[in-house]
Amino acid sequence: MKKNLIISLFILMSLTAFNPTFADTKEDATIFYNEAIDLYRQDDVDKSIELFSKAIELNPDFYEAHYNLAQILMSVNKNEEALKSLEKITKLRPNDSEALYNIAKIQYKQGFLSNSYETLKKIKEEAPQYESAKLLISKIEKRQNELNLEEKLKENKTILDLTGKAKAINLEEIQAPSGIAVDIRGNIYVASFSENKVYKISIYGQKTVYSESSLIKGPIGLAIDKNDNLYIANYSANNIIKISSTGSSSVFAEIQKPYCLIYDAGHNRLYATEQNTNKLVKFDL
Repeated sequence: MKKNLIISLFILMSLTAFNPTFADTKEDATIFYNEAIDLYRQDDVDKSIELFSKAIELNPDFYEAHYNLAQILMSVNKNEEALKSLEKITKLRPNDSEALYNIAKIQYKQGFLSNSYETLKKIKEEAPQYESAKLLISKIEKRQNELNLEEKLKENKTILDLTGKAKAINLEEIQAPSGIAVDIRGNIYVASFSENKVYKISIYGQKTVYSESSLIKGPIGLAIDKNDNLYIANYSANNIIKISSTGSSSVFAEIQKPYCLIYDAGHNRLYATEQNTNKLVKFDL
């Protein structure tokens, strides 16, 4: 009991009145680190982040603290803050493939395609993240080609007629077009019911296949949320498919003959009509 009491008092003093002049900073950093792990296991994420940061403040080269802090920050979408720890990790261990891959993913999400590409190129072939890095590199190259083409099309203003009004978009190559959705940048998404695909039409008229996931079966309604996740009313499979902003696909919800989808940005909700049961279904995102 006495030993436990001493530890409790020491932790309390460290949290409230720590003075590095009278203590071993690395030892105290470890105390903060262990406490942060315990708090995270108790789902106290905010306090855990605070204590990991304290540990790093005392010991800036504390690799494990940087690693855990970065993982937690990424899990709560605090990517900008996570970058600081990830970049410190790569200074401590330049060949840390996991840190490099996570940095590249964040850069990709932020739209820094060139930076992401250069970071991915540092991942060695024998690293566990190498195959994932190759996939992300292919996405970057595809996106960069799209941007280059969009820039050329922008110069020609191909989606405007001579009066400055928007031209009609020809969908001849899209078989059985059904649902449509528009993202905040003005890109249009069109479902092809018979092809089991979703096409993307850029604001400059360029058409590309956005998703042809094996999960898509008879797509009809489409909707896009504030994080650029695309939802597909998968009529023939009796479910709603979610295509994340990074391109991964998953079953979002099971629903009988989904037809129309509407996203309510004000309440962050998705509404779907269930044709087979004459119901309107609501999902809080």
